Amino acid sequence: MKKRLVLIDGNSLMFRAYYATSYKGNLMQTSTGLFTNAIYGFYAMTNNILRNEEYTFVAFDAGSQTFRHQEYLEYKAKRRPLPDELRVQIPYIKRYLDILKVPRFENLEYEADDILASLATKFYNDFQEIVIISGDRDLLQLVNDKVKVLLPTKGTSEFDEYNNENFYEKFNIYPWQITDYKGLVGDTSDNLPGIKGIGEKTAKKLLSEYQTLENIIENVEKLDGKVKQNIKENYQEGLRCKHLATLKKDINLPFTITDLKISNYDFNELVNFLKELEFNSFLKELYKRNSNIIDSEVNYEIITDVNIDLTNTLKTNGYLNIEVFGENYYLGEFLGISYVDDESKIFLTKDVIINNKSVIAYLEDENRIKKVADYKVFLLVLKRYGIDLAGVIFDLMIGAYLINPNYANGCVKQVVSNFIENNLPFYENIYGANTKMQIPSIEVYAKYSIQKGLVLKEVEEIIFAELKKIEVLNLFKIEMQLAKVLAKMEYNGLKVDLARLEEIGFELNERLKNLEKEIFAIAGEEFNLNSPKQLGEILFEKLHLPHGKKTKTGSYSTNVDVLEKLALDFPICKKVLEYRAVNKLITTYVNGIKELVDQDGFIHPLYKQTETQTGRLSSIEPNIQNIPIRTEDGQVIRDIFISRFKEGKIVSLDYSQIELRILAHLANDEEMIKLFNNSYDFHAQTASKLYDVDISNVTSEMRRMAKAINFGIIYGMSAWGLSETINVTPLEASIFINKYFETFKSAKNYLDFLIDFVKKNGYTKTILNRRRYIPEITSSNANLRQFGERTAMNAPIQGSAADIIKIAMVNIDKRLSEEKLKSVMIAQVHDELVFDCEKSEVDRLVELAKEEMEKAYNLKVKLEVGIGIGSTWLEAK
Repeated sequence: MKKRLVLIDGNSLMFRAYYATSYKGNLMQTSTGLFTNAIYGFYAMTNNILRNEEYTFVAFDAGSQTFRHQEYLEYKAKRRPLPDELRVQIPYIKRYLDILKVPRFENLEYEADDILASLATKFYNDFQEIVIISGDRDLLQLVNDKVKVLLPTKGTSEFDEYNNENFYEKFNIYPWQITDYKGLVGDTSDNLPGIKGIGEKTAKKLLSEYQTLENIIENVEKLDGKVKQNIKENYQEGLRCKHLATLKKDINLPFTITDLKISNYDFNELVNFLKELEFNSFLKELYKRNSNIIDSEVNYEIITDVNIDLTNTLKTNGYLNIEVFGENYYLGEFLGISYVDDESKIFLTKDVIINNKSVIAYLEDENRIKKVADYKVFLLVLKRYGIDLAGVIFDLMIGAYLINPNYANGCVKQVVSNFIENNLPFYENIYGANTKMQIPSIEVYAKYSIQKGLVLKEVEEIIFAELKKIEVLNLFKIEMQLAKVLAKMEYNGLKVDLARLEEIGFELNERLKNLEKEIFAIAGEEFNLNSPKQLGEILFEKLHLPHGKKTKTGSYSTNVDVLEKLALDFPICKKVLEYRAVNKLITTYVNGIKELVDQDGFIHPLYKQTETQTGRLSSIEPNIQNIPIRTEDGQVIRDIFISRFKEGKIVSLDYSQIELRILAHLANDEEMIKLFNNSYDFHAQTASKLYDVDISNVTSEMRRMAKAINFGIIYGMSAWGLSETINVTPLEASIFINKYFETFKSAKNYLDFLIDFVKKNGYTKTILNRRRYIPEITSSNANLRQFGERTAMNAPIQGSAADIIKIAMVNIDKRLSEEKLKSVMIAQVHDELVFDCEKSEVDRLVELAKEEMEKAYNLKVKLEVGIGIGSTWLEAK
């Protein structure tokens, strides 16, 4: 879940809530005569937001003369005075926020917009996403890569989102041009006149050509007619309007991240507040939400007797749900399991599960069919107590994922809602969220678990019918088998050499200190290296490096793309990139792994089986698949992973160029197939054809370029993107691409076919019929449409590679069990499988794993596997 901050324009929402009903003369009142329509609307708009967010802030106008009023006496002069009916409601709105412990603020000198703009700027680097909710379009100027603005569109219930991707499509200008636009056309709501005679169409045309108001004024002689005359006569008014429309982003606000965090509120205090205002519908909803149960009554029994015989109760065709408290189900607290069938609805506590012989016999019985919501979680949790779950034929998450990857996001409530209407509460309603998580009473989570079983029973046939319809039942079986493999991998974990981890941590910290000193020496002063704002000022204002263009947040961009270009000529940028890379290794891996190592010296990464769009696996805690391997500093992290066996070895097997081989197969490209099946160096052969030289004359640089082109092609890379990657002009890159497709004609035809197929059907398919839906391909936004086309070309290839390695994993696991080997599979990193091997089994493991990987799927080209063996994972590469 993204760490995000929600900023609310209290005044804007309050006014909208009031006028949404007052214009009809419909002013709600309590029996005592208190007007409540604004309070009611404000509550309706913010209720869900304030309940589910962790970091939130509400800003209000102080109702005074701000700096804008002092600079321009006519500012907002045409605004209607505040109605008394609204004025009396404002204290109640603020009281509501105080009851919920939501931080709020107002300032005599600045408007709410300015406060929110300054907060968004101040905490830009502390959050992955910043959401601003307001009815005031002035705030649209803040939209950038992290900040999005939600504007109410219908009453108090619907919002229109403005973000970096859709903004230009909606307005035909960029967010950072909003103030220029207002300088040209004015703003009637704020009583800003703009430049006389300049309308919307003319303004947008001018901004498209000259970008800013200042540039338009500078180039006014190039214009003609009335437009030229009006700008020359009124440009000062335009500049003043732009200045007044520009939000303050540098107010010194006395808040820390901690101050933005919502605290736990007093439930009874909120109940009394709603009763006082006679908001009965909200009161009913509040009771329902906090009771953590569902309206519909269900009779069920909680079993706590560990000696009870349940042999005749637990039958075939049972629907099971496991309750684990905590997001990490390996470390979380196991609470129990619910069982539902046509006759019984029972909840078995943890003690009953792990101690009752009849229950264990049922769970391990292959012949008693079971259906579950999350198979892998079941397998791993029970395995920790020595119970081997068997007989499971249905998994809600896997089924939903294969129907549409977007369907498997979230808890059971969210997943099931894609198929049927249901009254299930969200997981957070039962256990809370983030820092507010806690275990409720057993009656609450037992009933929740039973209800999930009933919904599971209702949705099973619908999902199986859809799986059959889209022809992925075979893939469903593979994913079910894979769940067992992944549960074993999570259980087995990876052995960590703690002494080596400490050593690497020390070395990296020393390297970080040295880099810091070197950067400060070049800069001529010390500064906060982790502050993009301060770094930008050093690089572009003090050292006057090129590319010093400011971002929409008002600071200089110091992202990777900018620094990588500058690093070719300026050592300080190269060292900053090194500093960031080393710092990430320390924080994410050295410190992160230390926190996760258990008492036996193992980490247990969890694999997300139903998360990615392509079918690939992802991992968390830690993200074992994202350890950097392209640099020596990154590779060294792999040196901490060692064998659990005395004198054991780590074995790595990695598919060679599998995605290119899949492209050759799917495209039926004879030239590509020939090169692969004759075991030629594919990249060298490609270079030979692109450069028109004999294979013997291909240099390492030519091969490097060809390799970049080969992989760029399967990711749908454009000529411009390729030129950036291999450092040539776009024209040269275009020539390379054209020549590439002249050589591999069928590959070109196939990639074109994929784009056409997705435009017609809306999705791609892998070799096992795994679907990925790509709605972006028909977007009116050119950038989104191009993204859709690139995805259409890559998804079947990358997804097919994921299918193949999953088949290999299932088959290898089966062979390991059949041959009773002690060696275990411990990691999967996309095209690579990693094993921890007992010394005497290394040769056998390599033989069987290589065999299963190379025959996992019958392609028209050979699948080849590289092998590495070492005392650590690093040595095995």
